[in-house]
Amino acid sequence: MAERRKGIRGLLLVALLMLGFALKGELIAPPSPPATAASGEFDTGRAIARLQRILGDERPHPVDSAADDAVRSRLIAELRAIGLQPQVHEAVDCSGFPKTRVVSCSRVRNVVATIPGRTPGRHLLLDAHYDSTPTGPGAGDDGLGVATLLEVGSILKAAPPQRPVTLLFNEGEEFGLNGSAAFMRTDPLAREVDSLINIDARGVTGPALMFETSEPNRAALSIYARAARRPFANSLSTDFSRLIPNSTDVVEFKPAHWTLLNFAILGNETRYHSPGDTIAALDRASLYHVGSEVMALTRAMAATADPKANSGHSVFTDIAGRAFIRLPLTVAGALLSLLLIAGFVLGWRDKALGKPLLLAVGMTIAGIGASAFVTFLATLVRAGDFWRAYPLVTYLAVYAVLVCGMTLVWARWGVERGRMRASVWLLTLIVGAALSLALPGATIFFMLAPAMALTGIAISHRSPRAGTALLLLAAMVQFVMFAETLALIEMLLIDGPLWAVAAFAALAALPFISEVEHARLRPALALLAVAALGLWTAALLLPRSSAERPASFSIDYFRDADHGTASWGIASKQAALPASYPGEWHKGVLPFNGRTRWISEAPVVDTPVPTAKLISNDAVGAGRRIRIALSAGGGNAVTLRFARTAKLLAVGLPAAPERLPGEGEPAKAMLRCSGRSCEGFVIEALLADRAPIEAELFSYRFTLPAEGAKLQAGRPANAIPQYSPDETVTVKRVSF
Repeated sequence: MAERRKGIRGLLLVALLMLGFALKGELIAPPSPPATAASGEFDTGRAIARLQRILGDERPHPVDSAADDAVRSRLIAELRAIGLQPQVHEAVDCSGFPKTRVVSCSRVRNVVATIPGRTPGRHLLLDAHYDSTPTGPGAGDDGLGVATLLEVGSILKAAPPQRPVTLLFNEGEEFGLNGSAAFMRTDPLAREVDSLINIDARGVTGPALMFETSEPNRAALSIYARAARRPFANSLSTDFSRLIPNSTDVVEFKPAHWTLLNFAILGNETRYHSPGDTIAALDRASLYHVGSEVMALTRAMAATADPKANSGHSVFTDIAGRAFIRLPLTVAGALLSLLLIAGFVLGWRDKALGKPLLLAVGMTIAGIGASAFVTFLATLVRAGDFWRAYPLVTYLAVYAVLVCGMTLVWARWGVERGRMRASVWLLTLIVGAALSLALPGATIFFMLAPAMALTGIAISHRSPRAGTALLLLAAMVQFVMFAETLALIEMLLIDGPLWAVAAFAALAALPFISEVEHARLRPALALLAVAALGLWTAALLLPRSSAERPASFSIDYFRDADHGTASWGIASKQAALPASYPGEWHKGVLPFNGRTRWISEAPVVDTPVPTAKLISNDAVGAGRRIRIALSAGGGNAVTLRFARTAKLLAVGLPAAPERLPGEGEPAKAMLRCSGRSCEGFVIEALLADRAPIEAELFSYRFTLPAEGAKLQAGRPANAIPQYSPDETVTVKRVSF
């Protein structure tokens, strides 16, 4: 009977573990808005109504377009309706992305409104951008921010803050952060600012994630910890945001060393930069969470006279949005070191440094390796992002294989449970210490639960029940902390690799698996194998798209004006085209973009032909300075891409070109211009030598020629353009 109970315990444990993975999304669920907002609090219904009026018919409204003019006019009307006096600051800007060889130019018109404070002082800046991509209406990105700023502004107008708060609705963020760059370079108000809250979005659902702070971060975190009502933030995500290309306005603001907090929502990226980014799709709970958090933090930051007084760096995390913990990095590092030493001491005491530690490592490697291998096989069976409509099913399949692999190793080579406990938590601390060397913000994830676990191990000899209870509690705390991070990673990794969640998931599962006697795990293994098989079968058979989570399917017409050829291109994220789709297709890459597409021959029709006229060519030392007038030839945007051999030092506005790194991405340096002002737009390029240079000119028109109607009609159900609209691209080669 006792042996049978052990088998049932194993079944129950793996079932609960998989249930935990299935329900982890609830850990990051934003709070629901109240039916009626209290006076002075964020009113979601009122914010949505304003956004509906501003976006009107929800057409795309990219920078410097007639559609964006209309959005701006309606935005100004809303600001005046709440009693503010907005100003429009117009500028032409060319900005480079950090560590890249791309410069983006556009004419921007920033809308600025200031709410005076009860006393004079430096301004708190609230920032959002009102332009969208050419692909969609931008209700989430960044209508979310626009609606939030308007509602916060209306509340502050009725109850003025301690010091001035300025609302900046900038234009041109989507194309190259031009609005925020222009504000910093040309608006005198920028010199009056000392703190910032920025709002952006990479989806239409999810919590208000505070994913970036000023550096050092202790001043910003002090305010956040005091004022946030439902905090969702951790220092691992802020460290990670510094490592990946970051294209929010904070890139332009951060060099000013303001105290700042950067917010975004990340859920359902399938609608991001697409026609699906609509007001109907924007989650009201997400808008409420962003708005209520920004409202509370605005009040706190506006009441802080000197936000930089509290300097230093801290590590931090929320726990299920219900608690927020932070520690100075030096203290956290010292505590992690002490825990690691204690882990080795207890491991030596319990004879866990030999086979048990190797077994813990083997379980982890087996689980991660098995999940990565099966995921790889699945991508061979079904190409493209087949998990797009139902990502939870596929991620659960990954977790089932992971736990199955770990359990199999434990069942085959398991040791006495007391020895294994010490090795499991020692391995957790070793991984945490190693990860913290690269990402110091990770330190906070490897302190609370390991401290509880080591205490349980230390007392387990004298009080086995108390020790076991404390160890199980530690395992639950670690699972909650790691599972919340897994839910955020799943949101980010919409394009994969899916198995990237496996390392964190293994550390979340390891303490639970090792708490079950290894000798009676056959029923649990059978259950896991069946679950893994069933979940992967479902993942490979379910539709890859749905009405809520549409597939990406952008159609391009590409014409080479020099060679007299043309092609159709379809970007579907490697998904196969429907069998009935018209045309003969093969995979390839078109010259204007590195994205892999389905390509087919197309008829040659008239399209906008770009031009570049050399205006001046002056010697500068061993090199030269040239000025060029660009034209999109009737298109909506134009790109000048220089040959790899061009020794380009800088490119941009005359007398103020942007310096470029000598090497980097992309290999071919480029300048892009978007909007009506690109017709006749004059740029300057500084070259290191006087050799002739070759370049390619691309004109973009955000629609297809009439011949593309048949392809659009054949687009699969629940599929929409994403990241780029159905567009016409024409290339012409030039030399200077």
